[in-house]
Amino acid sequence: MNEMSKPAPLGFTEHQPAGEVWAAPDLSLIRQEAVSAPPLPAGVLPVRWAEWVKDAAEGAGAPPAFIACAMLSAAGAVIGNSRWASPWPSWREPPALNVALIGKPSSGKSPALDQVVALLTRLEADLNEDFQDRRRESVRTGKEYAEKMRLYDLEVKEAVSRGTPPPLPPLGDDAAKPPQRRRIYSTESTTEKAARLAEANPRGLLLQRDELAGWIASMDRYSGGAGGDRPFWLQAYGGRAWAPDRIKDDNPIFVPHLLWAVLGTIQPDRVSTLMMAGDDDGLTARFLYCWPEPLPPRRPARHADNEAAFHRLARLRALAWDDAPEPKVMPLTERAVDALQEWRLQVAEMEDSTAGLMLSWLGKLPGMALRLALILELLAWSEAEGGTAEPEAISERSLVAAVTFLEGFALPMARRTFGAAALPEAERDARRLARWLVRQPTMPEIVNAKELRRMAQGPAIPDAERMEAALRELEAAQWVREAPSRAGGKGRQRKDWAVNPGIRDALP
Repeated sequence: MNEMSKPAPLGFTEHQPAGEVWAAPDLSLIRQEAVSAPPLPAGVLPVRWAEWVKDAAEGAGAPPAFIACAMLSAAGAVIGNSRWASPWPSWREPPALNVALIGKPSSGKSPALDQVVALLTRLEADLNEDFQDRRRESVRTGKEYAEKMRLYDLEVKEAVSRGTPPPLPPLGDDAAKPPQRRRIYSTESTTEKAARLAEANPRGLLLQRDELAGWIASMDRYSGGAGGDRPFWLQAYGGRAWAPDRIKDDNPIFVPHLLWAVLGTIQPDRVSTLMMAGDDDGLTARFLYCWPEPLPPRRPARHADNEAAFHRLARLRALAWDDAPEPKVMPLTERAVDALQEWRLQVAEMEDSTAGLMLSWLGKLPGMALRLALILELLAWSEAEGGTAEPEAISERSLVAAVTFLEGFALPMARRTFGAAALPEAERDARRLARWLVRQPTMPEIVNAKELRRMAQGPAIPDAERMEAALRELEAAQWVREAPSRAGGKGRQRKDWAVNPGIRDALP
């Protein structure tokens, strides 16, 4: 096949646009969102943890905000059900923090996540140093019970032959399970497996995903779309009891305090299409969002003291848990309760002028303040000299630090995230299509609506009505205009659209 007879790429045609004059395209469709990323407030993290965040970010070539937010989520999961915060008896919060690290490819979010996960991996390995010994003990226990059952069978036969009641069977587990590795985090899990992991690890766990989009998109895949996954993860955020009953379940699960934190990365486009799409069931409101400005590549001048950070994290894991599975409740000092109540009033005022998903997110802020204050209190204690007594209450300092973080960082970051998602669907799709166009090695002269929807590597707008609306938005922005044609001059008109040839020249 010669060069002239090669077919045009899918989504493109060789039809030439009409020679009409084009206006300048509106490039705001591909520009960064108006809300700028806030800096991390100073003085929120304890001194040594703040130093580690700074140095780890330097080594990873990532914004410090990525490291800080990931570390707070991981620390909350390590503490887990061993400690909960409570300002008064009717209100208790576990330390689970769901965090979404948002950024484009090469923004440093994955290297930042790796810094934190490396500490958890080592901590999990240390917790399983006795795994082989536990396996051997399990074999011995199983053999011992099997022998008891053999002797018991003889006793039953003898009792029956004498006409006397047989004795009760020996205590033990006739289906002894092999020991499981102690877990802190998982990178992928169905809800059924997540529940089993939580049953075996009552302290709680972290779901760590390098790409949250895959986790969200796969929800309900194993339940036939019955909607069981999202309620599970909503329940896991609150640490409430999980006791599902299924007809085919011969080994029912009961988890007194189901607790999972979620930590992962996601690209900005996927936030809109996945996390902010659909009905508001509360999952989106249970995340802290971290979307810092990217940093230019640079050679690191220093590296983090991961050894010291590991020992501080291990200290949190070693917190005594005498009444497991019931959490030990940490109260707030009276001054901390006053600061929390003041924050609740501020949030209530913000709610009066907010609607939609942002309103749901604001409603979680008081609870997030409690969770974060508990984590910060224990992070500060992890830096103290060995032998320092564990704090018995959450201080005003920790509560104020939590509110400072939420007010100065999490709140404007949420506005930055929700602001992009709050756009009408047609405008979001138009932005997605515009970004797809400028990513093409050669700007197409013509695109076809139907073929764009079917492209494997297209703009991911599968619905015909949505594609039509997106193209109309681009038409208003002087990116495209209708250029209908018929294949071979006959039949139904193709939904072709001419692309403004000045787009590439107008790009910065």
